[in-house]
Amino acid sequence: MASTPQSAMPVDKPISSETSKQLRLDSIYVDACALRMKGNLQEALKLFNNCKKIDPANPAISYELGTIYKLLGVNDLALVNAKACAEADQKNEWYQLLLIDCYNSQRLYNQAVKVRENLVKNFPEKVEFKEDLAIQYSIIGQYEKAFKIYDELEKTYGINEQITLNKVKLLKEQKKTKNMEAELLRLLESNKSETRYYSYLADFYIENHELEKAKTMYDQILTIEPNNPTVNLALHDYYSAQGKNKEAFYFLRKAFENPDLDVATKYSIVNTFYKRALEYNDAKSQENGFELAKIMLLVHSKAPETNIVYADFLSLDKNYKEAVNYYYLAAVGNKSDYITWSKLLVLDYELLQFDSLERHSAMAIEFFPSQPTNYLYNGIANMQIKNYKKAVQSLNDGLEFVTDNKSLMLDFYKSLGDANYYLKDYPKSDKAFEDALKIDSDNTYVLNNYAYFLSLRNENLDKAEKLSRKTNELRPNDRNYMDTYGWILYQQKKYKEAEEWLSNASKLGPKNPNILEHYGDVLYKLNKYEEALTQWQAAKKAGGNSESLLKKLKDKKLND
Repeated sequence: MASTPQSAMPVDKPISSETSKQLRLDSIYVDACALRMKGNLQEALKLFNNCKKIDPANPAISYELGTIYKLLGVNDLALVNAKACAEADQKNEWYQLLLIDCYNSQRLYNQAVKVRENLVKNFPEKVEFKEDLAIQYSIIGQYEKAFKIYDELEKTYGINEQITLNKVKLLKEQKKTKNMEAELLRLLESNKSETRYYSYLADFYIENHELEKAKTMYDQILTIEPNNPTVNLALHDYYSAQGKNKEAFYFLRKAFENPDLDVATKYSIVNTFYKRALEYNDAKSQENGFELAKIMLLVHSKAPETNIVYADFLSLDKNYKEAVNYYYLAAVGNKSDYITWSKLLVLDYELLQFDSLERHSAMAIEFFPSQPTNYLYNGIANMQIKNYKKAVQSLNDGLEFVTDNKSLMLDFYKSLGDANYYLKDYPKSDKAFEDALKIDSDNTYVLNNYAYFLSLRNENLDKAEKLSRKTNELRPNDRNYMDTYGWILYQQKKYKEAEEWLSNASKLGPKNPNILEHYGDVLYKLNKYEEALTQWQAAKKAGGNSESLLKKLKDKKLND
């Protein structure tokens, strides 16, 4: 039986080594480009160098390497690769532009000019290449060649604003003032309704001290645009230079009334008035600056800069209660402005608005979690509103961020001493005061409070007496410190000495209910009952209403 012939199986042709090489190159090249686009330049560089090993003469690879080396600041290797790709393909504009870039980076301006000349020759239709060549000529001082290019461009395209400005810049380099004026006048003649052209001439005249000619240009602009803010600012400068402050301020007001003048410019101007008023106590600067701030408030009421500068002038006028509202508006309007938040917290503190201070400092902590001052204010505020636990927490949190600032660290320890005392955590209170005294052993606030709190606890009275005595040596005739010392003597049962200190303290300054109550207590211990009652009554009249005082008055005796 004859066998049936079988069909032949197809066989793949083997891939040539050249094809394999090209496929491998393409794959690596694509991966390198992807890495470069993601910004992973070092990894991309490795892959492009691998590509170069496979195909050393490939201009595209040299271009990629040159570009990355330039981005990495390796200028020598960037130039080597830029030359390689530019010489390999002189009709590729991107290769030529990279080479120009590399030459300019190394200040090889003459070589850059030659490449630009070839670019213009190879791409005569590209105006930007001609303009760039003109700029390159001016860099190496070949002004006539640069000027010739601009003249040719004008013949082709007519008078053009940017070309004229470039020509004027060239002429300025050569100190050809008359030619500069002539070029600017030609530009103006091309379109007399364009206010920018008058402005160029006005700037030119001011620079050359021809103020009257500049004024004429400004007047011309105002006939076209009566409320042009830039011109009104320029006229302010013009009249200011002549000492005509009234006229100058008139034009400044007009500029501020125009919403087209940006807020940042207005803020910068008003801030100069504020600084003069603040630093030199200049009443006129304060008056004029405040007037401009009010205009800003009318024109740009929601801008944070407006609210900041208006609040600054209110503060300067000692109108703190109103100022704090505008600082708040500015702060929430620009949550990243730490300086404004600081101003807000300082005013809250100075106005003793501790509810507001607690709320605002909590917001500031949220926006600036590593700024210790925010925690300090939050701790103080919570202490004042008797949230002692929260106060201690904020103060401990904030202390973590204090570095290399002993003054601020001292403030934290002082407040922790107070807050922990009110929380009845006496060991931590004492430690905080001890830590504060390590920083400043002569701090009278710490010495007094530490001593006073010890006396109230009737503990370690010898130490309390030494601390308080030192306080009074450092700050004599301070009635609060005298009261503390007198009270410690009272606790030590040194009633005669205590009487002398408390009597002297009670005579200083306005009537203080605490001092008067203490004075009454020591008088009672000395069996001077009528005099003691008189002092307790005076304490109540001065505003004292503590439970212990009211009981003494009711019982007419001291209740130990």
